[in-house]
Amino acid sequence: MALLLVTLSASALISTMVTTRIQMASNARFSAAFRLAVELSDWVRQGGMKVLASGTVDPFDLVDQMGSVPACFGAACHAEAAALFYLHHWRRRLFLKVPNARIVVCEDDISISPASHHWSCDSGDSSFKARVIKIGWPKGGDESQFPPRVVLALD
Repeated sequence: MALLLVTLSASALISTMVTTRIQMASNARFSAAFRLAVELSDWVRQGGMKVLASGTVDPFDLVDQMGSVPACFGAACHAEAAALFYLHHWRRRLFLKVPNARIVVCEDDISISPASHHWSCDSGDSSFKARVIKIGWPKGGDESQFPPRVVLALD
């Protein structure tokens, strides 16, 4: 009887520990994604994107689609190259902290409810539209379908 009681207690303890570790990892990803979204939002508000506004390309498209990056470590960079360098390393840090992250930057309605967060951007007419960054990652199970977990206004 004592052995059964010890086995059940150990099983419950192990289950609790596994659940706690999974929740801690999820919280760490959310915290990192939120902190990096706030950092990017601050950078945009301080004018970091202005040097990339060329008229032909929306500079916010560069956040979720980065190509080659200029090397700004060894030599001085002009403002546009420095901005691209920052965006590249921002994405790199995001993907290191939040594996398999998906990023979308677009104009969308701002909503407080997390249930209304979706990847598509609302094209309707609304007075509450703002440029937002949406970051999400798979939380186990199906890795092709997951909602954005962080939605934050950029400007």
